[in-house]
Amino acid sequence: MSIEVIENLKMVEVLDHGRPNHERVAIYVQHPCDLSEYCMFLTMAGAESPVAPVRDHMLWFGYGLVNEGDWIFVYTASGSTTITTNAPSKDGSFPSRIISIHWGKDHTIFQNRAVNPLLVKIGALGAIAPPAPAYQGNPNFPRPRLF
Repeated sequence: MSIEVIENLKMVEVLDHGRPNHERVAIYVQHPCDLSEYCMFLTMAGAESPVAPVRDHMLWFGYGLVNEGDWIFVYTASGSTTITTNAPSKDGSFPSRIISIHWGKDHTIFQNRAVNPLLVKIGALGAIAPPAPAYQGNPNFPRPRLF
């Protein structure tokens, strides 16, 4: 199996370990990309691997384009995604942005230093087709007419 290295985004560090509403993962955007291709897992060292995902702890970043020089802060607490624009640079280039994404946890995560974030770029998907719409009421009860 071949796994490519993520070059568009660089995880820099976890800030404010264990501090409620401040704990976050800092990610620097090195090249423009679509965030919908990325997600973050929590990991711990496993018996057979230095990195093993923790069950039921994944965050998909959602839809959005980011530019080189932008910063993404993934807060572990609840909140709304916000985008703050920095002042334009002296050379007139586009200003960088700070994108704050919230995981929605009701507790801090990284107070345990054995827990680490893992950035993943989605490469392929497999899904089950959704079922066709069907009446889900009582089959013995007459269906009301809409018109």
